[in-house]
Amino acid sequence: MRFLHTSDWHIGKLLRTHKRDDEYVAALDEVFEIARDRGVDCVLVAGDIYDVAVPAPDAERIVFHFFGRLVGAGIPAVVIAGNHDHPRRWNAHAPLFNHLGISVVGEPVPADEGGVIKVASRDESETAVIAALPWVSERRVRDFDNLMHEGTHKQEYADGVANMMNHLAKSFDNNTVNILLAHVLIEDARVGGPESGERELHMGNTYVIRRQRLPSSAQYITLGHVHNPDQPKGLQLSNAYYSGSLLQCDFGEADQAKGVNVVDVSPGKKARVEAVPIKSIKQLHNVGNHKTGVTLEKLKSMDLPAQDTYVKVFVKVDRPLPGLAEQVREIIPNAVDIVVQRTDEAVEQEIAQTRGMTAAELFNSYYQSAYQADPAPELLNLFNRLHEEATSAPD
Repeated sequence: MRFLHTSDWHIGKLLRTHKRDDEYVAALDEVFEIARDRGVDCVLVAGDIYDVAVPAPDAERIVFHFFGRLVGAGIPAVVIAGNHDHPRRWNAHAPLFNHLGISVVGEPVPADEGGVIKVASRDESETAVIAALPWVSERRVRDFDNLMHEGTHKQEYADGVANMMNHLAKSFDNNTVNILLAHVLIEDARVGGPESGERELHMGNTYVIRRQRLPSSAQYITLGHVHNPDQPKGLQLSNAYYSGSLLQCDFGEADQAKGVNVVDVSPGKKARVEAVPIKSIKQLHNVGNHKTGVTLEKLKSMDLPAQDTYVKVFVKVDRPLPGLAEQVREIIPNAVDIVVQRTDEAVEQEIAQTRGMTAAELFNSYYQSAYQADPAPELLNLFNRLHEEATSAPD
């Protein structure tokens, strides 16, 4: 059987203030065309379909349009929720999707309650058993295995998730194609940079699953959650693969290749995996970095990034410069994010100047440095009111 593995779409995610709907549509068009042209038997979507739990209508339109095209082409799919998705929202969609050949699992459930899905090949000569494990919250671990005992919290979470995987894997058979579909972080995984879309909260040791606990009976382990598709060989030795995110979600993922995995696997045989690139995505590019900024003079003499890229610029200055962002964009028009780096001496002087200021005085100083003008009285009054609400004790 042939599968297409994709994950971490994060539909609706902005790049700073830039909407990327056209990019999402183009990328999903490519995913559909790969699925259709390669004759896949099933599309596997390993979570984080949306970037937020309650997506905007435009984001839902993009996702529903993609699944509608799959249905029209007679291509089934299995979809699980990730940590960015609302599990009960996906469960609410499930009955409708199921009638259309799209199997949806929003929350972890046992095998006999929908945690295992069977999919036949196009010619019905083979059957795949797909063990589906969406993102597992700590509460779900408690519900599933009653593991949360004081003092062993981290280990019990990891063991609980591994136990769920192995419970579902008991449905595998020697005569079927055996697939695990999960949204998890494996300990060996190589994640993105500090600004990637992978939320730091879910990248710590608390949520790490040991590779050795992955079910050995799974011929292909379809993973979501990590945006970087370039992974150590150790994962592949366990038949485990991350397909990576659909787009370069943030500048921490600049220069990462993006694509899908096309997987061929038959009962009792090792999966053959081909990474197929998505060619339509816009590239992200960093000029400078967090440690080393670039001066305006150096920017003027550099080779400029391509015009069809998004650019983040780390610009180094020794004093506040009025209209700095406009000056940078005159040099690099496609700069969407500008980070100002001050010299240590300048920062120390600024700290000394602002020490002891009230919140209103700090806001006024910031506004003057950013806009070279005093804030309007109405804006200052609004700031004071919001600051009072945020810092006052609750009733």
